[in-house]
Amino acid sequence: MNARRLVALGLLGLLLTGLDACARSDPPEKPAWTSFPAPPGADRLRPDGSVPWVDEVITNDQLTPPEPRQTVRADAQPCRASQLTGVLTKWEKPQLGGEQVRGFDAHISKLYGYVDVQNVAPTDCTLQGEVPATMLAGGTEVPMQYGHTINAEARKRVTGVPAGGHASLRMDWSGPFCAQIAGPLEFAIELPNHGGRLRAPIKATDRPMCNPGEVKPNVTGGLFTSGFSEPVKAFSPPGSPISRLTATAQPPATLTPGRPFTFHVVLANPTTSAIELSPCPGYVLELFSMGDASHEAVNTNQLYRLNCRPTETVPATGTLTYEMQATVPSTMTPGRHLAVTWRLFPADRVQADKAWVVLDLTVA
Repeated sequence: MNARRLVALGLLGLLLTGLDACARSDPPEKPAWTSFPAPPGADRLRPDGSVPWVDEVITNDQLTPPEPRQTVRADAQPCRASQLTGVLTKWEKPQLGGEQVRGFDAHISKLYGYVDVQNVAPTDCTLQGEVPATMLAGGTEVPMQYGHTINAEARKRVTGVPAGGHASLRMDWSGPFCAQIAGPLEFAIELPNHGGRLRAPIKATDRPMCNPGEVKPNVTGGLFTSGFSEPVKAFSPPGSPISRLTATAQPPATLTPGRPFTFHVVLANPTTSAIELSPCPGYVLELFSMGDASHEAVNTNQLYRLNCRPTETVPATGTLTYEMQATVPSTMTPGRHLAVTWRLFPADRVQADKAWVVLDLTVA
C-alpha cells in the first residue's frame, strides 16, 4: 500500500471518528421556547413553590407556526369568484395576537379577522395581487373609509389554492364605528386578475366601538384589506386537557403609579391525571381603566409565554402558582380603578374559558 493511500485512509478515519464524536455529543433537542434568554433562577421554583415570572413577549405566530405551503398544478389559472366561497367567523383584538399597538392607534377600537376562502371547484387556481373590498349590510355598502394597498413583496406573492383547499384574507376594521346598519353583513371582495366579485358573509357579531372625539375629533373608522395568504390555522375545538384547567388570582398588596407590581395566578387541575403544559402555552395580560375628561384611558393587551422551565406539569387534583408582573401606567392617579385581566392562550388555541381571571384593583 503506497504512502498516499495510507494518508488518505488516515484522514478518512479521523473524519469518521470526529463525526461520530459530534453525533454522540449533540445535546437532545430542546423545546423552542428555551432559546429565549431567561434571568438567573428562572428554571427553579421559588421557595414558596411558585414559578418565577419571565418577561417573554411573544407573537401568535410563535405559538402556532405556519402550516406547510400548499402545492398546485404548474398550469393553475387565477381563481374565479364562481369557484370560491368565503366566510369570516371571528374577530380578534390586535393585541391578543401579540401585535404591538402604539401611540394614537392604541386609543382606537380595532378588530381584525380572516376570511376563510375555499376552492370548491375540481381544478387548482392561484391568487395574487391587491384585493379591494367593501362591507355590505343587507346588500348596501357600509359608509366608512376603505383601503387595500400592499407592499411590493406581497404583490408578488402567489398563493396556490388546490381543489378543495383554502386561503386566507386578513381584514382590519378600525373604529370609531357609529353607522346604523340593517341586514346581514358581508364582504364584497374584488378578486385579482379580473376574477370577479366574491361575496363572503360575516358571521361574527363584534363591532369596533363608537367613540368619536375621544382622541381626535375628525378620526373616522375604516376597513383595510391585505393580500391573500396561506390558510390561517383555525381554532381547535374544545377537548385538549389544558382546557380543563381553572384559574384564580392572588392580588398585589398595593399599586403605585409608574411602578411594577406582582400578583399570582393559580392554575388548578380538577382531573385525576396530570396535565402537561406542552407545548408551553401563552397568556394574555390586559390592563384597563376608564378615562374621562381629566384622565387618560388605559387599554393595553400583550401576549406572553408562560414560564415552563421549572415544570411543565400541573399535578393531578393539584395546583401550580405562577408569579406575574405588570406596571401601573404613570398616568394613573390615586383612587382610580385598574382592571387586570389574565387569560391562558394555549399553543393549539383550545378554548380556555375557565383559565381566565379579572382583578379589580385601586391605585394607592
